[in-house]
Amino acid sequence: MSLEAAVKSLSSDPRRPRRLAAAMSGGVDSTVAAYLAREAGIQVVGVTLRLGLRGAETGGMTGASCGDESGDAAREAAGRLDIPHHVLDLEEDFRRIVLSPAWEEYARGRTPNPCVLCNRHLKFGRLLDYAREIGADGILTGHYARVLPEEEGGFGLHRGLDPKKDQSYFLFGLEREALERCFFPLGGILKAETREIARGLGLAAAERRESQDACFGIAGESFPESLRRALGAPARPGVFVDPDGKVLGRHGGAHAYTLGQRRGLGVPLGVRGWVSRIEPDTGKVVISADANALLSRELTAEGALWLQPVEEGSSFEALVAVRYSHPAAPARVKILPGGRFTAQFVRPVRAVTPGQAAVAYQGDRVLGGGWIGAAG
Repeated sequence: MSLEAAVKSLSSDPRRPRRLAAAMSGGVDSTVAAYLAREAGIQVVGVTLRLGLRGAETGGMTGASCGDESGDAAREAAGRLDIPHHVLDLEEDFRRIVLSPAWEEYARGRTPNPCVLCNRHLKFGRLLDYAREIGADGILTGHYARVLPEEEGGFGLHRGLDPKKDQSYFLFGLEREALERCFFPLGGILKAETREIARGLGLAAAERRESQDACFGIAGESFPESLRRALGAPARPGVFVDPDGKVLGRHGGAHAYTLGQRRGLGVPLGVRGWVSRIEPDTGKVVISADANALLSRELTAEGALWLQPVEEGSSFEALVAVRYSHPAAPARVKILPGGRFTAQFVRPVRAVTPGQAAVAYQGDRVLGGGWIGAAG
């Protein structure tokens, strides 16, 4: 898609926004998204979300304005685009709504996805509230996803056209009503095109490295370990064992490991081995040399959020993604009481991990999803 086509897509959007609050990290994606909206004749107000734990005793840890090392790059980008720029301090909300629940999941031997919580409650929660306060019609972000009109009315969430950058998985938790006020100018273009637009504009962000998932941390340290230290949680050392219970070595805490992990174990097995089970109560991390031990045919998810209407007891065919980096797999989804659902896969799926999101698609359209509770 050309620059002109990207701008025209915004100009012809049936929602016809006049003013938008643009989430800006200073990275190439958010900067180009704001630029495209400005070129479409939309009044853009840049907003940087201050996250991280700047005020905490974090032992050398640095906070971040989401996706970048500081708010300086965002201010620079907004100045380059000649748009106003504001900082929204969400550090306390970030700790309470995102980081603390994420640590609780790690402590339970699960692997959370903090980005989904941050998107639902902060980027598309607090930021939407702020947009209302400043008289904006909605918010603008650099996500690679699309919001499209539905035949029955309203709007639906769809994959971004760039299969390598599609971020719809992280957005399944958005409220359906919020979609009408969310704008993703990059959803219809490729990442390479985004960089090309930035280069053509002479933007410093054009060559900036990709944003990191974690909003704070220490180089060389895992996110869960940084999180544990930031929140002052105690370490719970334990042991690595094989499937028969034989002790293979010791570790500093089960929170630092996830199902399917192979690198960074530091256990001399002599053969390839993967984390196949985590027992937080005993501190045991089970390592198996059998790759089939990681395969599951079914999962049960809880805390389901649906962007499309579903009925309890109903079932349907869908593609289900169990991690952002995993391709969605064909499955039969059944809606259970209490905000739960099951997904029975046509073929076994590797490393279905409790705590991660299971997101259901029909084609490119996001139906909804939930948090994996169990797999078998």
